Amino acid sequence: MLLRGLVIAAGLSLLAAPAHAEVFAREQAIHYALEHNPDLLGMREQAAAAGSRRDAARGAQLPQLGLNLSASSSNNALDAFAGRLNTRSVTAQDFDPARLNNPGYRELYLGQLGLRWSLYTGGRVSAQAEGAAEMAKAAQLEFERARELTAFYCLQAYLNVQLAEQGLIIAEDAVGSATQHADTTARLAREGRIVSSDKLTAEVNLAAMQSARAQARTRLERARHQLARVMGLPPLVEPSVTPYPGSSVSMPPQPAEPATLEQTALARRKDLAAAQAVQLAARSQVDAARAAHLPQVDLVATHNRFDNGDANDSSNSVMGVVALDLYSGGQASAGVSAAAAEAKRAEWQVQARTQSVRQEVGDAYQALREARERHEIATGNVERARETVRQVQLRYGQGRTILIDLLQAERALVEARNEELGARLSLEVSQAALALAQGAFTPPGEPQP
Repeated sequence: MLLRGLVIAAGLSLLAAPAHAEVFAREQAIHYALEHNPDLLGMREQAAAAGSRRDAARGAQLPQLGLNLSASSSNNALDAFAGRLNTRSVTAQDFDPARLNNPGYRELYLGQLGLRWSLYTGGRVSAQAEGAAEMAKAAQLEFERARELTAFYCLQAYLNVQLAEQGLIIAEDAVGSATQHADTTARLAREGRIVSSDKLTAEVNLAAMQSARAQARTRLERARHQLARVMGLPPLVEPSVTPYPGSSVSMPPQPAEPATLEQTALARRKDLAAAQAVQLAARSQVDAARAAHLPQVDLVATHNRFDNGDANDSSNSVMGVVALDLYSGGQASAGVSAAAAEAKRAEWQVQARTQSVRQEVGDAYQALREARERHEIATGNVERARETVRQVQLRYGQGRTILIDLLQAERALVEARNEELGARLSLEVSQAALALAQGAFTPPGEPQP
């Protein structure tokens, strides 16, 4: 019982073990994600598998060499006589009817070295090799695009954590101000210097700020969990980020016109190039399927070594084989039709991907334009909101305005601070999103395309 209790206690302690935080700079977080994100690692293995299938398809174009070893013991009359023929050990006595019909058990050991070379397959083998090469190219391009997406999602998640941390600071400041007003109005109400409605208004405002703080904490936890998932962090490791620097961000240069950006994206986007490679692979499969209607010519050569215990010898043979399916119940024609349909589907997928690329570029362009406008509006608005609070506080202290005016001014300051912070981070994310849409987003420290 004691041992059982210790085991249960140890298990519960492990389940309740708190997560330990690990601080990552932005560039460190992105590089960690590129090495540990499970989805990305799966894409990497998929590309490796496609590369191996390409190598296998290329190998089918080369001669195939094989070795067979066998041993047998038989009293079958034909097998026994064939063994003596293969070892070139037939004598006149072997033609005695009694000996032919009752040879007894005879052993035969065979070693065969065989070469088979498909000289002509109607283009099937070469078409399959070309298709496998295009699929390997597509898988590699998809992996490279996945790296870009992973780096972008990590950057976005990292910035969201920074935004959530700053948002919690703003919420804490708001709770501090609201608490001060609630304490002050409670004291003044006890002294009979203000009406009770002012006290209730301050308490309602405090509750609202406390609720906003609780929501800010939840947003921070969710943002950290999302960052941990994108990075591929192990359980019980919680990522911490460096504080968001300063209150200013440089305005990015005005991007080129959408039409120019679209052309850049159509030339650079790796996922579009991957779809085009899949289309070429599908066309190769059509050629491979059509080869079923054509003859196949093979060269077969063997070297055989026989041993029956009494004698041993060897033989060689070379032959050509021509095979042609005259009727297959429509299988070959159906295979061609299926491959042609797959090729058409791949063509439509390229068109769909092209449309998606154009739309993504347009959406990213509009998002960046909006972010620039938001940033221009928000810049300086925080100081105006602070000045408003200062002036309203002064008038409130002089008895020239009511509490609700002061609370509204402070709420406007909270909103202005949140908007200015959100505008700064939105500007950074929008810049990266436009580069991603163009196929020009690269992880930190890697060369630009």
